[in-house]
Amino acid sequence: MPELTISDGATLVFDDFGDPEAPPVVLLHGFTSDSRMWQPHVEAFSADYRVIAPDLRGHGRSSAPEDLESYTMERYCEDLRELLDHVGADLCALAGCSFGGMIAADFTVRHPERVAALVLSDTSAAYSHPDYDEAYAKREAGIADSEDLVRKFGTAELGKRAAASIRDPFLADGMRKRYARLSREGYLGAAQVRRERPSVLPALSDRLTMPVLICIGTDDPVKSASDVMARELPGARVLEFAECGHGIPAIRPEAWGNAVLEFLAHVEEGQAVAGRSRI
Repeated sequence: MPELTISDGATLVFDDFGDPEAPPVVLLHGFTSDSRMWQPHVEAFSADYRVIAPDLRGHGRSSAPEDLESYTMERYCEDLRELLDHVGADLCALAGCSFGGMIAADFTVRHPERVAALVLSDTSAAYSHPDYDEAYAKREAGIADSEDLVRKFGTAELGKRAAASIRDPFLADGMRKRYARLSREGYLGAAQVRRERPSVLPALSDRLTMPVLICIGTDDPVKSASDVMARELPGARVLEFAECGHGIPAIRPEAWGNAVLEFLAHVEEGQAVAGRSRI
């Protein structure tokens, strides 16, 4: 697989599909996941676009530095900038899910000139806000408990406990392997960034002038945070996925993929994208 040595010495491994001369679409996965989460979308997306999907720092095949100070939102954004430079993508469509969406939003605030269209799925633009609801707070409390567990016993133990609640043996085994592949430092470093990231809410309306698609699951505990973000972007297309929890690209891959491809087609055709709907 292609890889890039980042300026701080870390290694970033990424997938690169499709015609290298086609417009690039960059996909950023969620916390504890890796670029394989995009496999259901590669064939459809790469028909018209060059698809770049990195394993983020601390995840998958990329480096997981032992020094937790090397995990910051600024560093994640710099990793992405260096990747875009490396693959020759001066301008791209950028899509991120959950933690990947946090990075995508922050990167675009920092470098709006690099992003032609932005897709923010299952995500937020700030760690905390007075309008976030109890479901959001409960989810974050659970992640904080998981951090404590990983500090004491490592990621494999977290995977065992997560798998214990899954009845399907195949899915349970996949959950155990997913967490076993993560290092203690990679997990704690990324979790630290989620919690300590700066809020970009105040900058969204001024900096995100490109077309934006926001995807929200109606049953996602992050929904209130996504709604707060959407409120700052009245020109965005907001799409609610009915009876869908956290991780729309994985839970409803066909609907999510079609929605993103339609959005990108509308952007290329110069059509207006603003509006809110539910599917």
